[in-house]
Amino acid sequence: MIVDYHTHTDLCKHAEGGAEEYVQNAIALGLDEVGCSDHAPMPDNYDERHRMSLEQYYSTYAPTVSELAEKYKKSIVVRRGVEVDFFPGTGGWVKKFIDENDFDFVIGSVHFVGSRGSEKALIGQDYKEEEVEDLHEEYFEAIKASAESGLFDIIGHCDLIKKFGRRSGKRIDEALREALKAIRKADLCIEINTSGLRRPEREPYPSERILAAAKELRIPLTLGSDAHKPADVGGGFDIAVRLIEKYGNGRFCLFDKRERREVKVSALKPA
Repeated sequence: MIVDYHTHTDLCKHAEGGAEEYVQNAIALGLDEVGCSDHAPMPDNYDERHRMSLEQYYSTYAPTVSELAEKYKKSIVVRRGVEVDFFPGTGGWVKKFIDENDFDFVIGSVHFVGSRGSEKALIGQDYKEEEVEDLHEEYFEAIKASAESGLFDIIGHCDLIKKFGRRSGKRIDEALREALKAIRKADLCIEINTSGLRRPEREPYPSERILAAAKELRIPLTLGSDAHKPADVGGGFDIAVRLIEKYGNGRFCLFDKRERREVKVSALKPA
């Protein structure tokens, strides 16, 4: 089995192409499943430049994914997922939104560090060298809190913070360990997100160092390209498959109505 559970469309306003193009590319690559996972709305239209609105979710996203699942059911399984920002103070709103919808999986991601009004965005921002170490620690503390929230099935790109430069040290490493322990305690999985291969980091999220620690804790894995254009679907999956073989004993997670099961990974075999 091989799947791509992390794709974005033009609905999130910073990606290209409609959902059908992503599904068609997934079929061409021979994927068994593809997950639609656009950025979920946030309360009060917060950060509306990077996500669909609540109205767009109900009028366009949800019905489109359902229609594609039916249209292409003989060629591929189309899963309805969503990528939800973990942001302090929004938990009640987010829980209601998730509970009211029929998702196959929910990816929890951290794109903002800190509380509303003093948050630090990890999108479209640069930080001074002296800020980056503290930002790393705060990021992994937020990952820990996201795991403890009970909202998610998958923790997305769990070392995204390295986009500002890799950092290590006693405080950062301890925050990372505590985050991974929280993920394990909550029985969540982490994705091998290949989008880092397309960026200056030139490695997936998370790094092999984190994957090794996750393996020791028996944290399960899943797969996602974080595609922002149809051609990104399945990108870097040759590397991702090798990482699953090494750190997941060749097995990864599938989701159906938020129920998880593990299957053996296979290489891409274009249809």
